[in-house]
Amino acid sequence: MVTKKGVAGFTILLALCVIVFGAYVRLTDAGLGCPDWPGCYGFVTVPQTAEDYLSVEENFPGEVVDEGKAWREMIHRYIASLLGFLILLMFLKDFFSYRNNEGSLKDLKLSGGLLALVIFQGMLGMWTVTLKVHPLVVTAHLIGGLTTLSLLFFYYRSIETGSEKFISTPYVMFAGLSILILQIILGGWTSTNYAALGCPDLPLCYGEVWPSNMDFGEGFLKWQEVGVNYEGGQLSPSGRTAIHFVHRLGAIAVLIALGLLGLKYLKDSSDRIRRASVLMLIALSAQLAIGILMVWFGIPLFLATAHNAFAALLLLSFINLLYTVKIKQS
Repeated sequence: MVTKKGVAGFTILLALCVIVFGAYVRLTDAGLGCPDWPGCYGFVTVPQTAEDYLSVEENFPGEVVDEGKAWREMIHRYIASLLGFLILLMFLKDFFSYRNNEGSLKDLKLSGGLLALVIFQGMLGMWTVTLKVHPLVVTAHLIGGLTTLSLLFFYYRSIETGSEKFISTPYVMFAGLSILILQIILGGWTSTNYAALGCPDLPLCYGEVWPSNMDFGEGFLKWQEVGVNYEGGQLSPSGRTAIHFVHRLGAIAVLIALGLLGLKYLKDSSDRIRRASVLMLIALSAQLAIGILMVWFGIPLFLATAHNAFAALLLLSFINLLYTVKIKQS
């Protein structure tokens, strides 16, 4: 039997797949594998026949179809569309349940917010292509995807916990969440500006504790013009080094903040809180290890993709800990 909790759980997994596969598309430079949106060179699928290629030559002069990149981009769009469709069904179910006095207003608000967010995500996906992977748009698209995943998880936990009571959450938990969110945004900015190797060595950066070749103005304040193709990045090495180095400092802040919180709740009297803390510390350790290995081995694709995946899992594990701390046993 299909249950509301089961659908929500499957939708979480699908949202995680969209995020990870989207990272894979970006990391393989396939974000512009199809230069138009929502189709691909004017087709629902990737051009395949001789007639299709004649149409491409006529309507997209100068474009060369890379089938591998085009398929990766389109598969990502198909999965994202399925995610949007499931969220629409969740909203409709909550809407009619509430109208018939069988559902809660909280669930309706959550699914309505998710629907609005996924529609906006679709627009960001379009702008990602039409604005030629502009770093601001791609970073916003990444943040939107993680926000969608987080809200879906919150929706799932609200179904799971039902009518359990909540207590106020220590402010230090929200401080930890804020640090983690800022670091994820920095990670997105690092990726979309192709600054993953802005510091090619570790633990130093170009052999220095504080690199002398950083340009923070270019890395964080310079306006990047609309209309330029940003695939491969447009910043100078000094701008990329500044971005990468700040991301490293953020990683240290996350390690300290979340590490201390994890150790604090490992001593809690609640089994559920201790389990949630262990999961968060495992995700934190894995993400730190992957980040180090990425630099040591020159950003191999599977590690870079895993780094994106564990960023999402770390966020979910922290939200899970925060939510578990808030639950007050009856």
